[in-house]
Amino acid sequence: MDSEQKFLWKISGEQGEGIDSTGHIFAYNAFKNGFHISSYRKYSSRIKGGNTTFEVLFSNKEVYARSKKLDVLIALDEKAILVSKEQIKENTFIIYDEATNIEEIDSIKVIKIPLPLSKIARDLTGSALSKNMVALGASLAVFKNLPYEYIFKQIEKRFAKKSIEIVENNKKAFLAGYELVKNYITQNNLNEIIIPNNLSNNKRMSLLTGNEALVLGMLYAGVKYFAGYPITPASSILEMMIRNIKDFGGVAVQTEDEISAINSVIGASIAGVRAATATSGPGFSLMVEAIGYSYMTETPIVVIDVQRGGPSTGLPTKTEDSDILNVVFGGHGDIEKIVLFPSNPYEMFIFANTAFNLAEKYQLPVILLSDLNLGENVYTTDYIDLNKIDIKIDRGKYVDNNTKANFLNESNGVLKRYAITEDGVSYRIIPGTEGFSYQISGNEHDEEGFITENKNIRYNMMLKRKRKLQNFNEYYIDYIDFGNNPQIAFISYGFNYYYLLDVLKELYNKTNISFRLIKIITIYPFPIKQLEELINNMNTVIFFEQNMLGQLRKLYYMFNGTKETLLINKFDGEPFYFEDLYEQVYQIIYNKVKV
Repeated sequence: MDSEQKFLWKISGEQGEGIDSTGHIFAYNAFKNGFHISSYRKYSSRIKGGNTTFEVLFSNKEVYARSKKLDVLIALDEKAILVSKEQIKENTFIIYDEATNIEEIDSIKVIKIPLPLSKIARDLTGSALSKNMVALGASLAVFKNLPYEYIFKQIEKRFAKKSIEIVENNKKAFLAGYELVKNYITQNNLNEIIIPNNLSNNKRMSLLTGNEALVLGMLYAGVKYFAGYPITPASSILEMMIRNIKDFGGVAVQTEDEISAINSVIGASIAGVRAATATSGPGFSLMVEAIGYSYMTETPIVVIDVQRGGPSTGLPTKTEDSDILNVVFGGHGDIEKIVLFPSNPYEMFIFANTAFNLAEKYQLPVILLSDLNLGENVYTTDYIDLNKIDIKIDRGKYVDNNTKANFLNESNGVLKRYAITEDGVSYRIIPGTEGFSYQISGNEHDEEGFITENKNIRYNMMLKRKRKLQNFNEYYIDYIDFGNNPQIAFISYGFNYYYLLDVLKELYNKTNISFRLIKIITIYPFPIKQLEELINNMNTVIFFEQNMLGQLRKLYYMFNGTKETLLINKFDGEPFYFEDLYEQVYQIIYNKVKV
């Protein structure tokens, strides 16, 4: 079996210099050449200016966690060295524009390749803006055995709408940089970075961001109405739905704020269609009252929260998982929701479908969690093969003119919108269904929706809504064991799970210590029974979270968790580096530190 080989490429520049598009083009080319991809974007809270970086970790094996071992850095701005200092090592290639005053470039020991990037771009294209393509070509030349065929295909795809001339100019710029560095390496007797070629990856993969996969999942789930208000890092969901939903017979609307977005989603759901909105922490806070209205009126909706650093405005362009307690408990009065937190783009697709099925089955709001790291970065993930995915749309007790006869037979000829039932779920009669009418109100109401303050009706309606989740048993929790009879368990969620997966694989291979790694997708109702069974025989249990309070760990104890646990967490806005997380895990396991 081939050993794992990892390579880290990075570009740094100012926002507006094409850093994002350059990173995506490089990632796509590596992916099409058979490599597994994990990327990380870092950008400022502004449209133009300020430092931004895009790093691509690519490997012949599955890879997830960020690395400190930087192979190639394209430095297009003055701050490039400063922002990448902890990743730079002696054999890092740094390609930079000799016309730019790169801070600390003279004081570090690396392989420096100064090039007239801006001049080449101006000479070939008439504009220095193409220097990112010159630099991209230069960086590819550092790698031996990495073809650039798919670079050109991406250039054609991204710039074809502008003009053929722009497409050809960008190709020329790329080739100029590539040839220049190939000659530079030969003339200076430098060693190229040798990467494996002719990779045979029998497993078909996709290259997607979490937000892209989520949109595909919603469209496949039959969403016909989407509303939202732009907010980082959820804005791309709104943009993609606006571009694509019309092809699936739906409508997407950018509303004036988050409150109108969620209320219009509730209205669309009442009218009978699958409807959703997407936001981040601040927007979710604005939606909380309407989420309570959805629960009270038993209207199924899906709310997507792509988390970022909080509280308040917080860190708009940085990642964090600090909304967990808010989405579980947010809202005045006794309200319950289903909360799911998928861990990779493929699961975002799958659980988008699951979320709508659960929302309609139980007639309540479902919150689908993500975060900036999962939502906006591009990863290789399992191929979404619709021929092999067994997802069936379940609309629950959905009553319209086509289905009312069946439900009338089941209910002895009487259908009430808020009928008190054994499972707590009533008949969702769609407006316009012949022969039926009812009231809809956020006030307490009787079985036909009429407002009431009668204490007996109130008591029975509260218990009716509570029964929906009392016997809930659709938990999604998974685990993987490294070795036999593990005594150490790690618990996580979202893409954090995969950071741990990288670390534990290497730690197991080096130490032969057995571990259990548990992934929790169903955040609420909390799977306390299932989790307790998985950690019952463990001597050490460790939660891994991207927030300060250890919010999943707090949930565990709120629901009567019995094990003593430790916490590894990070809350500075950036994910762990592999090397730092490895060290923390190693120290805990060998009892050198206490958390």
